[in-house]
This record gives sequence, structure tokens and C-alpha cells, in this order.
Amino acid sequence: MPMREMDKAFDFRTAQTRWYETWEKAGIFEAQPKSGKQPWSIVIPPPNITGNLHMGHALVFTLHDVLTRFKRAQGFDAVWVPGVDHAGIATQMVVERQLKADTGKTRHDLSREEFLEKLWSWKEQNQGAIENQLRRMGASVDWTRKRFTMDPDLNKAVRKVFVEAYRKGLIYRGPRMIQWDPVSHTALSDLEVKYVEKQGKLWHLRYPLVDGGGSVVVATTRPETMLGDTAVAVHPDDARYAHLIGKKVKLPLTNREIPVVADAFVDPAFGTGCVKLTPAHDPNDHEAGKRLGLPSITVIGFDAKMTAEAGSDYAGLDRFEARKKVLADLEAQGFLEKIEDYTHQVSVSDRTGAVLEPLVSTQWFMDVTEAAQASLAAVRDGRIRFTPSHWESVWEHWLTNIQDWCISRQLVWGHRIPAYTCGRCGYLAVETDCPAMCPHCGGTTFEQDPDTLDTWFSSALWPFSVFGWPQESEDLKRYYPTDVLITGYDILFFWVARMVMAGLAQMGDVPFKQVYFNSLVRDAHGQKMSKTKGNVIDPVLTMEEFGTDALRFSLAIMAAPGTDISLSDSRLQDSRNFCNKFWNAARFVQMSLGDDVDLAVEPVFGEAEFWMASRLREDLTRVTEALETFRFHEAAEILYHLVWDDFCATYIELAKLTLQSGTPAQKAAILHFLDILLRALHPFVPFLTEEIHEAVMVERLPEGEPKLLAARSWPMADPLLQRTGGHPDLVPMLQEALTALRRLKKENGVDDAKRVPAHCTVKVLEPFADALKSLARLESLTFSEGGIEGPTRALAVVTGGAVALELAGLKDPAAERAKLEKERDKLQKELEGLRSRLSNEGFLAKAPAEAVATQRQQAAEKEARLQQVLVLLG
Repeated sequence: MPMREMDKAFDFRTAQTRWYETWEKAGIFEAQPKSGKQPWSIVIPPPNITGNLHMGHALVFTLHDVLTRFKRAQGFDAVWVPGVDHAGIATQMVVERQLKADTGKTRHDLSREEFLEKLWSWKEQNQGAIENQLRRMGASVDWTRKRFTMDPDLNKAVRKVFVEAYRKGLIYRGPRMIQWDPVSHTALSDLEVKYVEKQGKLWHLRYPLVDGGGSVVVATTRPETMLGDTAVAVHPDDARYAHLIGKKVKLPLTNREIPVVADAFVDPAFGTGCVKLTPAHDPNDHEAGKRLGLPSITVIGFDAKMTAEAGSDYAGLDRFEARKKVLADLEAQGFLEKIEDYTHQVSVSDRTGAVLEPLVSTQWFMDVTEAAQASLAAVRDGRIRFTPSHWESVWEHWLTNIQDWCISRQLVWGHRIPAYTCGRCGYLAVETDCPAMCPHCGGTTFEQDPDTLDTWFSSALWPFSVFGWPQESEDLKRYYPTDVLITGYDILFFWVARMVMAGLAQMGDVPFKQVYFNSLVRDAHGQKMSKTKGNVIDPVLTMEEFGTDALRFSLAIMAAPGTDISLSDSRLQDSRNFCNKFWNAARFVQMSLGDDVDLAVEPVFGEAEFWMASRLREDLTRVTEALETFRFHEAAEILYHLVWDDFCATYIELAKLTLQSGTPAQKAAILHFLDILLRALHPFVPFLTEEIHEAVMVERLPEGEPKLLAARSWPMADPLLQRTGGHPDLVPMLQEALTALRRLKKENGVDDAKRVPAHCTVKVLEPFADALKSLARLESLTFSEGGIEGPTRALAVVTGGAVALELAGLKDPAAERAKLEKERDKLQKELEGLRSRLSNEGFLAKAPAEAVATQRQQAAEKEARLQQVLVLLG
């Protein structure tokens, strides 16, 4: 039946929707556990349910999809599991803001159940947004296996891990100093703390000695906490203050006396060498306080306001308002010694940006010491490999110095901690489900711990919980461990480390064999994207303007390991031009073939076909190797030049005569080459290639071949690529002659479009005379054995001879001869230096063999070129 003629331009907007729906309906992306194929699995880094697609997502999803489509085409039972994360703090913040805007209420005005209902309602309304954006990106995920981190099955997995770890003594509850976010009203783990450099002040405060023998001066960046000081500390070896140890000072603004103590943690070079100790509000002071048996006085509460223990003059004030009042009072009473400008690191919440408050709080913690050691061993012995490999040293440092993990959050949204307190006797039961009866007193009423778990606790179980764990499912047996994890380096410890710990602990095996850390996407100037800078590039708008394929190809071709991506409109335009170039080439092929040419026709090869087959064979071998080692940029770059330079710019021009008058067997070659390129390009630009495939290939496919390109095989095994023959250097010689003719035009000021006569002494290129004339835009091309030099001709030496442009009336012949004489003199001088070096016994004895061989090769090449120039000069 007649085939549909391709449109003049690729309508990517229509194609994107149509083809994704087609793929999904056909089940192309679904795993095939009964297929007998070798399994290959990968899990998505679950995007937050709050999120819209940002450029970081676009990059990581592109790389996932390129790799998954590639492995599927290679014949693997490839499964890419999708899902979204409940994102505890982020989601709760969004819903709280919405609640405030809609009703003027806060979550504290609602019961827990009422607020949870709001959260689940919001989740149901918004989960589809991120999933639809994944579809728009072309992500070939198995939607039949999609998961949510708070699915009932995943909640069961979370509770099981928590209870078992508690029973082993790895999870415990107790008072410790934590970082408190006063905006989201929850404890944070150390990893959720961001340290921001700020220009602040260093205030020097004078504390008088009780015995009247003077005073000590302490320096602080947080003067409001002095109200909770319980000691002044000096270094035990600091001779300046040895006589003060054991004495007491009066704490200004209070009626308290506090001791001067010695502790080695004091830095004698900081400030005056005397430091105030506030065990309730500083991690270092807290540890020192425990060593020294100091009391702990909490003067700032969980609401970031001063407590009653701060004194009646300050109680109820916001901590920063209290700072102003404390400083004013200290100055008024003569206790403010001096003020210095000071640059220091301030801890803020990674989510809310609030300045955090170190506070002692009763929280749940997890001892990860043993898990960290096991994770270190997994990377050391090669069970897990990192790309780029330099992240291994970062991994080593962090896991060697890891602290217990604060896993409880004072949030409503999340996995609630499975700990139940008996209402009668207070017994704490940690069980997967609420006990029916207290084992101590027989009570039947229990109150569950109100806290939820850190979001990353459930995310840590992702690689095995998505496959059905704790059930011994067939999916779990087949697809765990996964083959590779692709993720950003910014969550190396938030997520990657915790997945490794959990996988080793629960499954006895690593969760993935390789980790590829993708780059950070920056703006065109290399700046990090942020709303405040106004330089955020929206991927949804980008796809609307340039097309998904152009965005994907841009990200892939710039994704060099360890190098951030600077994305610009010009880069996106280049990729769109590439897509258009390939579309136009495919359209030309379609229009040049009759209905009697299909992939069942055995193609006849000439010189151009042997060359094109060799280019495909060599480059697709390199592309395959690049994708196997996560060199996405290299694979995309190779394909770019293979399509643009070799197929479009060279082979199609060489094949035009065949396409005009050749037999079906002669024409079949270009169809086969296009088919191979479609299959190779598909992982990078799936919509474009599927659209071309339908228009050009579907009715020309052999019996039994899948009709959808997304279901077809990787082309490395195509028998056409194994064909060898012809003159291997012939087309490269033609390309060299073409380049020389174009260069001569440019050097001599001849417009590229102007057709001028030309001459060539490379007789083996005569069969390609028409192609050379067309490509170089020549009026005529005359071949001869030699003697093409002349007073009105511009000459260039090429392999096998020379080419010349006839410039009569356009150029000064004397200038052309002068140019050749200059080249002759330069070559003679360079040869003299090379010959001198190669006749030097000292050089030959000391230089590496490779260096000597290189010098000899250069000398031979320059000698050959010199002889050609001398012939041209006559």
C-alpha cells in the first residue's frame, strides 16, 4: 500500500503525545519476567510529590531513559520502576500555606486526622502532575509497577525495619542535642543542615570575677544565649588563664555565679581564649557540659522565643529581638567590651531556610556505625562502583566520621513511628501494629508516638521495597539488586549511603552495582539556577519551544561525567537543527525510494556503501562502549557527527546518482543505513525517530519485525555492518579534496555559492566527479595526471595529488605562486630540524621509542608534502 509522505517539518508537539500513548498502550515499557531474557533493572530517584519538573529532573530522567531504552534494545528484560516521594517537610509546608491562604487557619487549628485528610487530598490532586511530566519527557518507565513511598506495602516495610532495628538496639529514644527548625517545628538530621557564610559580629562581653580581682572577656556570635551560660572555659594549657581555673564569675544580667573551668576543646586563638559555655544551645558546649558535669539551662524554646529561664525581662521575646535587648542592657551596664566584624558559618534549614536552633530534645535515633562500615567495605571491594570515581574518597571520609541519625520528625505527613505507650502503666511497645494488650499490666489503651520518620528512612528502602519486600516476591528475586543508580551527587549521603546501608542490612546484598552521579545543570553563563537570580530555565517551556527530543539531546551531549552543564538557547537550537537535519535527510530518502525498495531487498554495495558501512560499524561500536560506561556525552557526540557529517553531508550526496537511476538493490543500501541510524538514535530522540520510522520503515519491514521502533533491537548485530570491501581510503580522500576546494574558495575570497571551474590530479576520485562538483559547488571538474598548476589557479596539495581552482579574472596568479613558495620554505625549515634531531645519537638513545617513531612519521609526511609542492612549482 502507498506510504504516507513525510511532512516538510517535524511536528514534535503532536508526535510527543501520540507516540507516548501508543508505547504505553502497547506495553512496550513493561517488564517481561517470563521472557527468559536476562533481567536489567533501575529505579527512579522518586521526585517529590510537591514538585514540578525542573532541569535537574530533566537531565536525570533523560539519562535514565537513554540507558533503559538502550538496554531494552540490547535484548534485556529491562525494567525502570517509577514512583514519587511523599517528601515530608516539603509537602506539609505546601499544604500548610494553602490552608492558611484558603481558611486563615494553621495546622494546629485542626486535629491530626483532619490535617491528614487535607494532605492526602492534596496528594491525590497533585500526584498526576509529575507523572504527566515524566510522560512528556518520554520516560520509558513501567507504569504497572509505579510506587509511592507511603503506599501500604511500603509502610509495612518501613515498620518492619524500624521494629527489627529497635529490637537489635540500633534504634533508641532519648534526649540529645539536635538541630531544630523553628519554622517547620521539627528536628532535622545533620544532613538537612545547610551552612551559609554570613557577615556578622563578634561581641566581646566582660564577666566580672566574684572575688573582685578583675574580669574575664568572652567572645560570642550569639549574645542572647549568655543568659543560659553555666561556665566560662579556658584551655588547660593556656598560661594566661591558669590562675583563674576554679574561680567564679558573675553572669551579667542575671543573679547567677558560674565557674571558670578548663577543657581542651577551647581554641586559645579564638577571641580572647575564654569562651562562654551554654550547654543547652551549642553542640560543642553541650558535649563539654556533659564532660564537666555542668547544668543545662534552656533559654530559647522550640518556638524560637526566650523561655522563663531567660528572666522576666526577656521571656517571650523572639530570639533575635532578645539579642538586641541583651546587647543594649550589656552596654548600658558596662559589660559590652567591644564589637568586631566577623564572617562565620550559620546553620540553616535546607528546606525552609530558617536559622536553626541547637536544642536538647527527646528524639528517636539510629546507630549506623556498623551499617557505615559495611557500606565502606562494599565500595572498597568493588561491589559498588562510582562514576566519577572521585566520589569514593568523599564517601570514605563521610562514612568514617558518621554520627547517629536523628530519624524522628515532628510532622504529621510521613510514616508514623510504630511505638505505642500503654495508657495505664506507661510501658513503651515498639511493634509493627498496635498491641491488643499491654504485656506488663494488661491495659488495652495505647497512644501512638505522634512523630513521623525522616523522609529518607523510607527512601532508603526504595530499591527493594518497590519490588515487594518484605514479601519474597518474584520481582524481588529477579530484579534485586538493581544494575545501576543514576542520581545527583547532592544526595550522596541523604539517599545513596542510606540505601546501601539498608540494602546490606535487609537483603544481605548491595542495592545497585554501579552509581553514576549526573552533573548539575547551570545557566548559559555557568551560574546555578535560582528564582532569585531569575535565570531558571523551565524544562516544560523549553520542550514547548524546542521539542522534547532537542532538550534530551542537548542534555545528553553535554553530560560529561564530573562536569556541570551550561545550558543555553543556542545549544538547544543546535539540537533542534540536528533533529531537523535528520528529518530532512529521512524525507529525502523516502521521496527517493519507490514502493519496490524495502528491508527485505539485499542491497548492492559500491565504494560509498562500503565506506558508510565501515563508518557505522566503527562509530556504533564506540557508541555502545560509551553507553556501557555512562559516557552519554561521547555517545551523543559520535552520533551527531555520524548523522550530520557522514550520512547527511557525505553519503547522501554520493548516493544521489544511485537514487536517481539505480536498481532497487542499489537503492536498498540507503534504506538499511537509515534504519540502523534510527535504531541507534532512538534512545536519545525517541519521538523524532519513531515518527520517521512509521513514515519510512513500517511498510518496508521484514515479516515478524516489530512495527514500533521502541520495540526493535540495537543495530550492532545488523549483518549489513559486517560487510567489508572497496577502497577504505577512497571516501576519506574525497572528503579531503572537498575540504581543500572549500578552503581554497574561502582563502581566495570566492563566495561559497559561486561556481568556478576546478582541476584534480587524484584520478581515483573520478567516479565521484559529480558528487564533488555538487558538494563543492563547482562549474566543472577536470581530472588529469598532472600539470594543473597555472598562473590563474589556486592550488592545494591533497593525498594522492592536488586540486586547483580556476580563478581567471578573480585572483592574482603571482600571489598563488608566492603562497606555494612560502609553504615550500616552511616545510624545508621544519624538515631540517627534524632530520637534525633524528641524526642526534643522544636524542635517539634517551628519547622514548614512541617519541622517536612520531618524529620519523612527521618527517616522512613533510617530505612527501614537500615533493608535491615542488612539482606544483615546476
